[in-house]
Amino acid sequence: MLPQIYRLKNKIDFKKIYQNGKSLANPYIVIYVFKKPVAGNPRIGFSVSKKLGCAVCRNKIKRRMREAIKPYLKLIKPNNVDIIFIARFKIKGISFKLVEKNMVNLLKRTNLLD
Repeated sequence: MLPQIYRLKNKIDFKKIYQNGKSLANPYIVIYVFKKPVAGNPRIGFSVSKKLGCAVCRNKIKRRMREAIKPYLKLIKPNNVDIIFIARFKIKGISFKLVEKNMVNLLKRTNLLD
């Protein structure tokens, strides 16, 4: 579980990020990034569609994504940023290492990590 200060949970916040944020994708994950005007900790949210399977499958994917991002929370450069990771259909069945690699790759491509 992510610490409370890093969680993005409100439906209003998700909607604002989808409408105003920038997106980038790879075959497994889509990332939305929105820079907030107020400084604070980066907040991260995860989204997995019902098309990916039952609740057990979706929660497993979210758990993997949460654990993959944990070591990099302190390394995210601009602290005033909200991030949403959206799982794509191809993410089913890939290894944890590949999930982590793809998430870090997206963070680097959006200039959030060095």
